[in-house]
Amino acid sequence: MIASRIPLLVVSSLLLAATAAAATAAGKPPKETAFATREQLRACLDLDDAMKTRRRDIEASAAEHNRKFDANDAEDARLVEMKTRLDRSDKDAILAFNQAVTAHAQHTRELNEEAEAQEAGVKAFEADKAAMDDRCGGLSYRPGDVDAVNRERRKAAS
Repeated sequence: MIASRIPLLVVSSLLLAATAAAATAAGKPPKETAFATREQLRACLDLDDAMKTRRRDIEASAAEHNRKFDANDAEDARLVEMKTRLDRSDKDAILAFNQAVTAHAQHTRELNEEAEAQEAGVKAFEADKAAMDDRCGGLSYRPGDVDAVNRERRKAAS
């Protein structure tokens, strides 16, 4: 008999708790929306502009790296062809080939170092973007403030 009362007591307790929570929530006035200041809006817009510039720089750097990578691949293909036509009895030809291989190895090392630096730059950008989103993403602005700040920015840009 006691075992059958336990579920009834649990359900009753839950209903009482839910009713009490609803009554408490109903008695509170709705939370007023807090708006960010114009200065915060200016700072977030400036930060966004800076992030856009950094993104363009990263994209341009990646395009240049890809161009160098393609040139390095072409250089590698020329070395393979050069090796097949190499006159192994001509010491000057062997010396020239070895110098070309050494230069290619240096280009490859430089590309790898550049790729590592770009990867670090992208990670830093992503971290800064996340920080900006945390700082600015949840802010609300009054429409009048947005209009005023946008007018200021257009005036400053012209």
